[in-house]
Amino acid sequence: MNTPTHLLICAAVLARSPDHPVKPERGHYGAILLGGLIPDLAIFTMFGWERLVVGVSESELWRDVYWQDPWQTLVAIGNSAPLYGIVLLGGILFRKTLVVVFALAALLHLLFDFPFHHDDAHSHLWPFSDWRFLSPISYWDTNHFGQYVSMMEFILALMLIFVLWRRFKVLKARIGLGLILFTYFAVPTYFTMMIE
Repeated sequence: MNTPTHLLICAAVLARSPDHPVKPERGHYGAILLGGLIPDLAIFTMFGWERLVVGVSESELWRDVYWQDPWQTLVAIGNSAPLYGIVLLGGILFRKTLVVVFALAALLHLLFDFPFHHDDAHSHLWPFSDWRFLSPISYWDTNHFGQYVSMMEFILALMLIFVLWRRFKVLKARIGLGLILFTYFAVPTYFTMMIE
């Protein structure tokens, strides 16, 4: 799935509204967003470094560079269910709510990535195994129903934006939701323009 969809899922599942009877702890929303983002952080870092600093072409980046170390190791670390499980256990044992929320958001990200990656599947069991589940469906690859999955993902994103828009009436949250909605148009436009 796309990172904005992961953020929406994590927020919809884990973020309490400000008027909830149990007030969210300070940093609660940040922990959710960071947990939802961190599994993809190595990919964003790679993209920024290789495209903007090194000057690698878009096609070379995804055809070659993405599959090489250190990027594959960093992606595996960021998508490691055992590591987030340890973080979750530590948060529970030491009663650190923000750590628990962070780990749950990261694990939600992995849960929703697992069934939607074919050739680009992650090593979710790292460091114990490099095994990857090659799903028969992909969130982007048209050879594996990507056109249908991406359409369903967009519909899910619209529904989640609607739910979160109703839950959060503060301007900052609504601006964030508007920016997330914008990415569903901006990112495909970018990739369409960058096809080499």
